[in-house]
Order: sequence, then structure tokens, then C-alpha cells
Amino acid sequence: MTDYEFLQAAPPGPSFERTWPVRTGDVDPERRVRLDGIARYLQDMANDEMFHRGFDATDPYWLVRRSIIDVHEPLHWPSDVTLLRWCEATSSRWCNMRITLRGSAGGHVETEAFWIRFSAESGMPTHISDGGMEYLQQHVTETRLRWKALNTATPPEPSASDVTVRLRATDFDPYQHLNNAAYLQLVEDGLNGDPLLAAPHRAIIEYLAPIPLGSSVQVRSERDDAGYRQWLYLLDADGAPAAKPASAASVTPLPGAPFAPPAPWPPEQVERIEWQA
Repeated sequence: MTDYEFLQAAPPGPSFERTWPVRTGDVDPERRVRLDGIARYLQDMANDEMFHRGFDATDPYWLVRRSIIDVHEPLHWPSDVTLLRWCEATSSRWCNMRITLRGSAGGHVETEAFWIRFSAESGMPTHISDGGMEYLQQHVTETRLRWKALNTATPPEPSASDVTVRLRATDFDPYQHLNNAAYLQLVEDGLNGDPLLAAPHRAIIEYLAPIPLGSSVQVRSERDDAGYRQWLYLLDADGAPAAKPASAASVTPLPGAPFAPPAPWPPEQVERIEWQA
């Protein structure tokens, strides 16, 4: 869904900033930072800010309901990536957090995540603390944020092209939730070599139901001129899929020319390097 627009194009005030190197574990064979790598950066940025602001004591438990990733120009290895994080919209129990990513060697990605504050005791959404809300609402555009699904396409019926995936223990986070990056690894796998990733594109992942530790899922997908869509269905002990999907993902084209290839690596060696022990 490419007609959805972010409320703010840039942070209207001070934002949380971090810079770190792109690592090879987050890139594909063409050295492009994958969608799951970007999702990992977003998680790390949120975690860093929570501890930096002291919200680990007042607002420690959050989950992501949706992530939107607009890749206007891909990030590549080797380079550094600088991330700016700020809040653009709130309600009493959830908020939209924006992160802009820019690479030192080129690359521009805009993201938005719908975060829900939840109670560890009940597992249900709960109020953001007064201190947390005071901070989040410094520069917001909207204070009555409401949920509205963006991935609304009807999933296809089961077919021979569906894939069964046994999720790994390493795919789960400390709360025993399937890691946000793990969902997008399956999207990257489904789009391997697809030209959709070679030009500006928007990825949207919406989390619809819990996927417990030790689960297997059925991956259903479809590709047409509008883009790529993928759904995960939780499988029961007999291998039968649930009636409704646990997640819905889409990747659609954005306006813009195909990406230029990254600079060659390694660069041409122009002088002898004397290695030292």
C-alpha cells in the first residue's frame, strides 16, 4: 500500500541519534542491507533509546504491531549507518515511532513502527507512563492514534506452492515472540533475485497473532504487477494451518529509477600493504 503517508517527513525537534557500522551478517551477496537487517536496526535503536531515556524502569514492555520500511536508496556494506528516531503520533497505549536511516556511502531508508505498550502481568495493552507520554508527545502531530490495517488483500487458498518452515529457537526474542527480523527473512527468501528489490520499494509487515516458540508455519505468497504479498499460517500438531494468518507482509514499488550498482569491493589496490603480526 504505497498511498499511505507518514505524518512527518523529518523530526520537528531533537531526536535520538546513533551511528554504527553495517555488518556483513545483515547484507545479501550484492552487499545490500536486507529488509530483515533493517528490522534488526530498528529493534536495536528502540532498545538503545529505552535504556538511554530510563524507560526500562517505567515502560519496559512493548511489542510491534506493524513496521513500514521505505527503501529509497539501499544501504550497503561497507559503510556506517546513522539513525534518527522520534515519535510522530500517540494514543494512551500505543505510538508511531519514525526512524530515518542514512548511510555514509549512500543509502536512504524511512521507517515507521506501530508500538504497543503491554503489561507483563496481563499480556494486554496498558497505559504509557506519565513520564513516557510527556517525552513521546513533545513533537507529535497526532494524539489520537488509531489502528488501521494496511495489508488488507485476501490471502490465496492453500496450494502446492506453499512452503512449510520449522522456526528455529534463534528466531525468538526474550519474550518468546518471533523476532521481527525473522518475519522479514522469509520475505527476503520469497523475493530472492526479484527485481522488486532493485528499485525503490515499500515493505509492510503486520503482526496479527502470536507465533509461539517451537512452531512451524505455512508460508503462502503471491506475486503480480502490484507487488509481492506473503502470509504466515501457524500449523497445528497434525500440520493443518490455522484458519487465519498470523502475519501479513507486502512489498510494493515506490516511484523512482532502478538502483545503481554499489561501488566495487574491494577497491583497487594501489600500493603494497605490509601486513604486521
